[in-house]
Order: sequence, then structure tokens, then C-alpha cells
Amino acid sequence: MSRPHIVRRIAGAVRNFGFKQWFLLIVNVLLVVGSIACALGLRVISGTLETLTAAERFQGEGEIRFAQLAVFMPEGKGKSEEDIQRFRQSLDATLVEQSLEAPENGRLTIDAYCGFAGVTVSSENTTGTAVKAVGVGGDFFYFHPLTLLGGSYIRSGDLMDDLVVLDEEMAWRLFGGTDLAGLTMYINDKPFVVSGVVSRETDFATQKAYTGDGGVYMSYSALSRLVETASITCYEIVMPNPIRNFARGILEDFPADGGDLVENSSRYDLSHLLEVAKSFAERSMRLNGVIYPYWENAVRMTEDYAALLLVLAVLLALYPALGALVLLIRDIRRTYRFAKVRIPEQVDAAVEKRREERLEKAFKKKEEEPDGGSESS
Repeated sequence: MSRPHIVRRIAGAVRNFGFKQWFLLIVNVLLVVGSIACALGLRVISGTLETLTAAERFQGEGEIRFAQLAVFMPEGKGKSEEDIQRFRQSLDATLVEQSLEAPENGRLTIDAYCGFAGVTVSSENTTGTAVKAVGVGGDFFYFHPLTLLGGSYIRSGDLMDDLVVLDEEMAWRLFGGTDLAGLTMYINDKPFVVSGVVSRETDFATQKAYTGDGGVYMSYSALSRLVETASITCYEIVMPNPIRNFARGILEDFPADGGDLVENSSRYDLSHLLEVAKSFAERSMRLNGVIYPYWENAVRMTEDYAALLLVLAVLLALYPALGALVLLIRDIRRTYRFAKVRIPEQVDAAVEKRREERLEKAFKKKEEEPDGGSESS
């Protein structure tokens, strides 16, 4: 059957549509459009947060697959910098055992950690303001690449740990501007030097999740000196993941005492979103004492939206898909019935026609033969 003939059949069928057929057609088209819109929305949401792209950026053009993971510890049961160092040494030994070697002038892992503590900040022209400071270590700003408005980030390799990074709101509150690199501020009455000023993320999830705390980033070692009860409650790492769940298996025992382990590089995978949808109600309950930082709350918010969009995309596509399947089965049955009845008839007709042609040729040949017996004598 040629394509133009199929088009004519469809056009003819559409011309003969009644109200019911037109109604069903419009409903199915709207459902398909809605399903596509949900799928596009899911794609947009999955690329919203830059904090989930560390593994992709770290891998670059390399062939080794990497995974980005985060560990969140309960309040009062955090880690120390000595714990982080011991884990790093254990991880290096594990990677060597698995014959995973870093490229020349490169490395196989990158990590960061942080803790939170209440402090009082002030400047020469302002009185003390109570805030929750973030004590950071490792390559924190690689995982959280906040846009610099001036100055530079603080790094674990800095010779001094008296540097701080302010967000834009805190910079205006303390100094009335953002070009502050080199200026002195005070944290719990101790002098610190402003290294840089950053702007907050502008995506919808972070704007909802950020409550205003954490406008001050300082070295964790400095924070632990100022606040003796401070501890590391968030640890993030990018590491090789040559097979599924390899990296996750290594970190399984790291969040002791009921902490949470999440694999950020697979937060929007189909299987994970289905798990989110399955536990949609229970996941909002926190029973292990973990208080998520704002960036994890933002991720969980986008996960909820992504899972909802996935479910809607499937449900909206279900009715048109079932309708198309019913029509396909009906068409197959009609084709089978047609083939079962008409093909034998056509075969019999072709056989009969061929037999008649042979008889006709034989009759003509007999008529054309001369009456040889009488004429030859």
C-alpha cells in the first residue's frame, strides 16, 4: 500500500468524523502535548542546579566515569578534620587496590566539607549581628561555584585561615558595598580579612530554600577555634565510579549514626525519580536529626518537581498510548481477517485464470494446425 493511498484513507476518515470522533481526537492531542510539555519541564529542572555538575566538570574529556556524592551527618554527631583525613587515606588505598590510577599531573578525587555554627559578625561601622557561619574545607567552592562579585574564594591551600567570603547581602549589611577585598571585619570579636564577595544563586529552588543564614564563609579550622562545639556535618566528594554503585559502596559506612548518603550525579535518573515518587509523603519527614543545608533542600525541591513531572508525563501519555495500541490491534486483526479470506480467494482466482489461459492457448494452437491427413495425399 503506497503512502499517498494511506494519506487519502486517513483524510477520508477524518472527513467522516462525527462529534465523538473529533472530541476524542482533540482530547488525545491535548494529552500528548501535555505529556511532551511535562517531559520538557523535567529536562529543564534537571539542569537547574549547578551544584550537581561537579562530577561532569571534573571528568571533562576523560574516559573514567565519576560520581558525585554527599554525606549529611546528624546534629551533634558530625566529623572532625582528622576523620576526613583518615577517610581520604583509606580511599586512596582502596583505589590503588582497584588499580585506579590518577592521570599524570591529575587526581582521581576532589572533595569538600563544611560545618555550621552561630557567630557574631561586625565591622568598624556596624554593631554585632548574629548569623550562622559556614566553616568550609577542601574544594568547597568547586562544588558550590557561587559567582564572584569581587575578590577571590578561600581555599584549603591558603597559608592563613583568617580569610572570609561574604555573600552580597552580608557585604551590604556590614560595609555598604561589594568591593571589599582586603578589608577587615570581626567574627566573635576576632579580626578577619574579606577575601571576596559572592552573589547568591538565582534559580527558583535556591531562592525558596535559602533562609538568609550562611552569608559568611570561613575556614573550618578557624570556625572550630571560635566555636568549640562546631563539627563537620556535610561532606561532598567526586570519585571514580567505574561500575554502578562502586562509589556509593565505598561511602556507605561514612555517615555513621544515622546520617544520609546521596548520589548527586544520579538525582534525576528515571529509577531514582520513581523512588522519590513512591516515597513522596514519607521523604518530607526527618527522623534522624539531619538538618540539610540550603543547597540540599533546593535539590530535594527540584527532585519533587521532577518526580511529579515524570508521573504526569506518563499518566498523560497513557490514554493516547492505549488508544493507539487498541487501534493498532484492531488494524492487525482486520488485516489478518482480510488476508485469511481474500488471499486464498485471490490465489484461487489466479490459479483459475492461469488454467484458463493455458486451455485457451491449447485451443488456439489446435485450430492453427493444418488438416494434414487429407491435404498431403
